[in-house]
Amino acid sequence: MQRIAIVGMGQIARSQHLPTILADKDFSLTAVVNPVALPDALDIPLFPNFDALLASDVAVDAIAICTPPVFHYEIARCALKAGLHVLLEKPPTLTVSETLELARIAKEQQRTLFTAWHSKFAAALPMTKSILREHDFSAMSITWQESNEKWHPHANWFWDCVGFGAFDAGINALSIVVSVIDKPIFFKSAELNIQRQRQAPVSAHVAFSFPDPEMTAEGYFDCGYQGQNETWTIEWKLKNDAKLLLSEGGALLQYDGETLFKLPEIGPSSLNQEYPAIYRRFSDLISQGISEIDTTTLQLVTDILAYGKRTYEA
Repeated sequence: MQRIAIVGMGQIARSQHLPTILADKDFSLTAVVNPVALPDALDIPLFPNFDALLASDVAVDAIAICTPPVFHYEIARCALKAGLHVLLEKPPTLTVSETLELARIAKEQQRTLFTAWHSKFAAALPMTKSILREHDFSAMSITWQESNEKWHPHANWFWDCVGFGAFDAGINALSIVVSVIDKPIFFKSAELNIQRQRQAPVSAHVAFSFPDPEMTAEGYFDCGYQGQNETWTIEWKLKNDAKLLLSEGGALLQYDGETLFKLPEIGPSSLNQEYPAIYRRFSDLISQGISEIDTTTLQLVTDILAYGKRTYEA
């Protein structure tokens, strides 16, 4: 059994990492790192920062880093140097170069580094990938819109230049795309909508390209959505003229309107299925003594943020 600490107890750590670890027979939660006391007291040692945990006599084999991404690299670097296995909540770091440096350190230290893109573990993805491999596609359209205040209340760091904005959620869609298509995908152009006194986009229209110039792809990402119909869909026009629709973040798959796969309960159950799969994979990687590192999704998003055209609201 791996003794694990959660570093950063924000919304995703409280709602997914914590209950998943507590229910997993391969992990034992031995510490939590958080700068402020937790509203729900746990009978587990609490440290104000990661250095305090390392300086303590609490035994830890691995950590799950769930802080804002600006802190991921330094915490992961220190953890790997200290001989710990590391799971990184998405996005793994701010830049691809940081992730690659962590990969080098993990190899040097013979420790596991896992970039845990949770949407890659969505239930309908294996079937989606199989259909796309069989039929291929000519066009793809992403719509990813949700309320940031609903899912991440008071997370003001989202809007800093290191906060990803609409792509904190939108990056999940791109991790799915990277996972299910068997071809490279590139940033082509983007229009980024940025609100007053903020630096990260609240919404974005993005065009993508492929090695085949006849293939097209576009995406609309919005984390400031105020309506009642939050949407997490990816649609492909297949080369046999059928439409393949992956919706509910990967919990529902339809082929020309016919349901091929559906989780029994759409909604939170999608995440409730993804995170146990993440920790099963983390346990397997540790047992095998290997790492699993995906930087393709992060590269797409950093390209969008670097080269997209910015429009600032008045």
